[in-house]
Amino acid sequence: MSTDTATRSSKSDEAYQQLVHMIHQGQIGTGEPLTEAKAVRLTGLSRGPVRESILRLEAEGFLRQRGNRRSRVVGVLEEESRDEVLYRYEVREQIESGAARAAAKNMTGWQVDRLCELAVEFDQYFTIDYDDRRNLPIPEYHEYLMANCGNPLLYQIWQSYQLAPLRPGSQRTSKLIQAQVPEVVRSKLPSWTNVAEAIAQHDQDLAEQLVKQRIRATIEAIRRLSWDEIRATENEG
Repeated sequence: MSTDTATRSSKSDEAYQQLVHMIHQGQIGTGEPLTEAKAVRLTGLSRGPVRESILRLEAEGFLRQRGNRRSRVVGVLEEESRDEVLYRYEVREQIESGAARAAAKNMTGWQVDRLCELAVEFDQYFTIDYDDRRNLPIPEYHEYLMANCGNPLLYQIWQSYQLAPLRPGSQRTSKLIQAQVPEVVRSKLPSWTNVAEAIAQHDQDLAEQLVKQRIRATIEAIRRLSWDEIRATENEG
């Protein structure tokens, strides 16, 4: 990596960390527009690194597009209707499982190694306390899988329809969703590390099956939820 590229990456990470902190602290509120120009003002960094950080925030589900491509807002799961959430997760189930299948066929050694690293980070991310988690960046596991699966059309669809996992705005919402997954199902759910290992073994059927199993559990949990409880969580926040 050249010095210029490393510096740019460092500045992009700095912008990302600053914006994540502002979102978590409420300095950039839910539903509030975040343009590149505004992010430049908030971070004091140049437009290039800021643009990269905004794209990363969008890929990780922090930001949602609204209107034209330049208009993005901070969005959380609680703001969406149940139907909208289900539509997105149902499409994601098909697209992301297809990407896992393609990745098991196409990923090279170094790509697989990086995916496995991100999978371990991602699984560990959800084992820590919710408040501590909010101070950490989300490992870019899903975006990396989609971008490197070997089928660029799948990644384009994933980006166009903003299929990054929706982010709950509170710990209570996370617990409500988790509570809808029966213990017998939860105990057998594959981890994202399991998915990466199936890809590493080039087992296309297993990689596809594990992703479907993981996302399907969330879909069924959302279907069981009272959306009034979810809205109450948003209002409490």
